[in-house]
Amino acid sequence: MVHLYENGSDQPEEQNPDYKDRTEMKKDLLKTGDLSLTLKYPKETDTGEYWCRVFNKDRDTLRAKTVKLKVKVRTQIKDETDDIRNRSSSTDPTPLMADQSV
Repeated sequence: MVHLYENGSDQPEEQNPDYKDRTEMKKDLLKTGDLSLTLKYPKETDTGEYWCRVFNKDRDTLRAKTVKLKVKVRTQIKDETDDIRNRSSSTDPTPLMADQSV
């Protein structure tokens, strides 16, 4: 269970612990009809198929939606200029260029 909204409020005790503090629904969702769910800080392991069901009081399905989520890992390419910038602001005492006698 990623998120459960029931009887006018979120039900975090029904939520899978992996999604704790990472989901959010809009306020006044029943008034606006916006049932969007936001997943914060997505992880590669969140990739998969998700479904949403909206039921009435009699547990009849009013709406249903399925989505596929693909979370891509961001990779950072490091080049030599990054090393120079990082070393110049670090506490590394090794100079980038030193006078050397031959």
